[in-house]
Amino acid sequence: MKDHATNWSYGYGWLSPMLAMLVAALPLAFARSADASPTLVLTQAPSPGWTTPRGQAPEFRRVADELLPFLTMRVQVPEFRRIADEFIDAAAAGDANKVTRMLSAKLRERAGADNVQRYVVGQLLPFFAPFKELAESVTITPTADVAGFAFYMYMVSGNDELHPFVIYVIQEEGSKVVANVLVDKFVEGRHCTHVAAGWRCPDFR
Repeated sequence: MKDHATNWSYGYGWLSPMLAMLVAALPLAFARSADASPTLVLTQAPSPGWTTPRGQAPEFRRVADELLPFLTMRVQVPEFRRIADEFIDAAAAGDANKVTRMLSAKLRERAGADNVQRYVVGQLLPFFAPFKELAESVTITPTADVAGFAFYMYMVSGNDELHPFVIYVIQEEGSKVVANVLVDKFVEGRHCTHVAAGWRCPDFR
């Protein structure tokens, strides 16, 4: 599947016309690695040098308040995505020990070692066992109560079937960990859908 889609939800789901104008002028660039879905990175470029017309300072401050979470999300996502990819690679390789270590310590403590082992061996590893690659479609949303992101993705199996799943990566006591993985789970309004023309993604506007 050579076509790809990266879908972003920002919590408010829209951009004001002035904010859209500012975003278009910012030094942002898309970069696609050889083995990962497209990500958005901030490039080094001179500031566009905005000036504030007299009487419009409150409007510019409002736009700046909207713009900050918009940019923060894009800067932070690659770090969390790297953890998600590392976890998926470990699960596909059948490395139960690494998969378990990458899970949230709080989750492991609450669930207990036996339940975690059953979850890893009984659900996670079998789901990723036929792993061939990740489909080039991902919807990314911020997690609600803790710093982190949910990645709504598809695994492509050896016979080229799509299997939806969700992986939550959060910040926990200074480390990025996997808080939950929902396997064979399609989430309406979050997952993109593969159609003949490519990917049809949710509209957050």
